[in-house]
Amino acid sequence: MNSKRKAETWKKNRRQLAYSTVGTPDYIAPEVFMQTGYNKLCDWWSLGVIMYEMLIGYPPFCSETPQETYRKVMNWKETLVFPPEVPISEKAKDLILRFCIDSENRIGSNGVEEIKDHPFFEEVDWGHIRERPAAISIEIKSIDDTSNFDEFPESDILQPVPNTTEPDYKSKDWVFLNYTYKRFEGLTQRGSIPSYMKAGKL
Repeated sequence: MNSKRKAETWKKNRRQLAYSTVGTPDYIAPEVFMQTGYNKLCDWWSLGVIMYEMLIGYPPFCSETPQETYRKVMNWKETLVFPPEVPISEKAKDLILRFCIDSENRIGSNGVEEIKDHPFFEEVDWGHIRERPAAISIEIKSIDDTSNFDEFPESDILQPVPNTTEPDYKSKDWVFLNYTYKRFEGLTQRGSIPSYMKAGKL
């Protein structure tokens, strides 16, 4: 797929997950999947993925299924590529590649100053960053104002199945109505899922 098609597919799939709590492995560092132990450096990997998405338009490992995304994350040396039709600066590309690398060589392992000193941030005045105006000014009218978010046609969103039973809103558990938990079965090396988890008896 070319970049435009990938971005469209990614956005469509994200919209279809609007009522789902399954989530995505797109931002998870490979060492987390390996379950051999990890530390805060996994967050810098995630930041690299988010930076890629912000500059390219879709995450670097996006796929049609979580299993395929997992495969791409685990094979990041071959799958982390930059589409030539979406040019970004060499400094940005270098920083992403310093974030999305094996944890032993990942930027940030010597502290946040290492990241702040990267050439991508050379024009950032870190000492006065909170005093600077926002790059994009927004106006919020109320606490529940959603006008700054994109609107999607209702037909693009997978609607939830209506609840046939009358919910008991007096119960303190009403906030968990229609909530489900799904583990990425087969994506980790931990082994089988205990039967009590499969039965939803957490």
